[in-house]
Amino acid sequence: MAFDYASLASDVGAILAEFGATGTLTRNTPGTYDPTAGEVATTTTTQTVTACLFPYGDKFIDGTQILANDRQAFIGASGITGPRAGDVLTWGTETLTVVKVKALAPARAYVIYECQMRA
Repeated sequence: MAFDYASLASDVGAILAEFGATGTLTRNTPGTYDPTAGEVATTTTTQTVTACLFPYGDKFIDGTQILANDRQAFIGASGITGPRAGDVLTWGTETLTVVKVKALAPARAYVIYECQMRA
């Protein structure tokens, strides 16, 4: 009998909805060069995500990979395309860039994303 990871992802989403908030994740994807316009066309996609943000504990801040103002974002995986480095999260009045992403995906079923965020 296989474990129902889709149900777990749904439960995680419910917990994040109760204790977190929604934000907008934006991805700009460069396309091909347009010689007429003299520029590369960019496609922008947005999606609403549910997340919780936390400061990093002092023991994790090394000043190189994790900076003092970096934060951890836990983003529910249910119904979204996973975040990746370079995406931008609009969180209230803040704009944070995804630096690094770790996915919890047992049996290739995405449950939650842990993201390092930088203002």
